[in-house]
Amino acid sequence: MKSAQDKLARLAKVLEPMGQLAHLADVFEPIRAFQEQLADVAAAFEPVKVLRSHLENLANRFEPMRAFQSEFEHVAEAFHEQLVQLATAMRPATAFQDELAHLVKAFEPAKALQRRFVELSRAFGDAGKGDFSGGDDASGPRARQQRERSLGKG
Repeated sequence: MKSAQDKLARLAKVLEPMGQLAHLADVFEPIRAFQEQLADVAAAFEPVKVLRSHLENLANRFEPMRAFQSEFEHVAEAFHEQLVQLATAMRPATAFQDELAHLVKAFEPAKALQRRFVELSRAFGDAGKGDFSGGDDASGPRARQQRERSLGKG
């Protein structure tokens, strides 16, 4: 039992930095707002794609338009690269989210185990008080005693 208590105490020490990590998640709201604004820009960019196609055709037939078309392509490519970099920068956050999901699954038994140990502690705490039925009757004398103890009446 001492070994389990030591491991659980170490787990409690890990929870403090986890709480600090939760504050880092505040960064996502401004990023989400920025993403929504970019979605609006992307929707407005659809007609520009058509223009881009026309510029390419025109540049192929009219030499002076090639410089303009080339600059237009550079701007579009730079915008694309910046978005790719932003998406790549999100990888650690999504990897962290995956790890958290894995941890949630790994710790799923904790609540059920805690509830069972509380029930066992009550059973041993009630030994010698006459009612050791172990039943789940919420209206019986044992349940009433437990409620009164939790309310400070017992």
